[in-house]
Amino acid sequence: MDREQKESIEKQEEEIDWEEFFNEEIDEQWEKEKTQRKKRRSFIMKIIGSILAFTLLISTLQIWFNIVNIPAIRFLEVSQRLSKTPEVSKYKKSVVTIEWDGAKGTGFNIDADGLIVTNNHVVDHTETVRIHFKEEGSYLGKVIARKPELDLALVKIDATDLPTLYVSDEPNWETFIDDKITFIGNPLAFTQIANEGTIVDSIQLQDWDVPTMAIDAPIYKGNSGSPVINQEGEVIAIIFATISSDELNKRVGLAIPSYHLKELLEAR
Repeated sequence: MDREQKESIEKQEEEIDWEEFFNEEIDEQWEKEKTQRKKRRSFIMKIIGSILAFTLLISTLQIWFNIVNIPAIRFLEVSQRLSKTPEVSKYKKSVVTIEWDGAKGTGFNIDADGLIVTNNHVVDHTETVRIHFKEEGSYLGKVIARKPELDLALVKIDATDLPTLYVSDEPNWETFIDDKITFIGNPLAFTQIANEGTIVDSIQLQDWDVPTMAIDAPIYKGNSGSPVINQEGEVIAIIFATISSDELNKRVGLAIPSYHLKELLEAR
């Protein structure tokens, strides 16, 4: 190699900034790895987010199905059908929601000036409640009479010209067995639900002095205080519980015959 070629090569090597060259390679590799790490992190976060969303969905569905099971969905369909009839639409105006301290139940008005019938356990441990009508608005109510042994109570509100339901005072209510009935209440998370059933038996509960009415119908928590209405539009009983009947081999609703309400009205 002659002297000129040697000097040319040395000059080229001097012109190359080897530190900058390697730094550029390192920067490119760093950026590439940084991008890959971001992609992996993003992918992992998406997986975690999907798992959390799926877990929340399952939890929500479990809560929903506890509230709205298949029979409950069916009673919504029945309520919609019944509510289209003029009679049931009229009955609903007198049926109220009773609330206090997070508790909820059903009641119904029997006086134009505001007298609500419900179960004693619906207004237990309180003297004041909120009363909500479908169309007449909300009122503050005061518990004015109780009959714990028959799970009945009366609530007075300050109002006028309210819609009412007529209460039967028929003592021989056993003659109603096998009759079709309608009842309206606030079961589960719903309000103003109308449903239908059949009076199937008379049941004597332990520690009760009088027999109760057994009803084959879809009755749930929140139906306490619901009026049981016969084909003539009369309230013949007030729902207060459900029970598994070995004799009938099914779970039935229990209602106190409205005849016994007469005693509470006279005693107030």
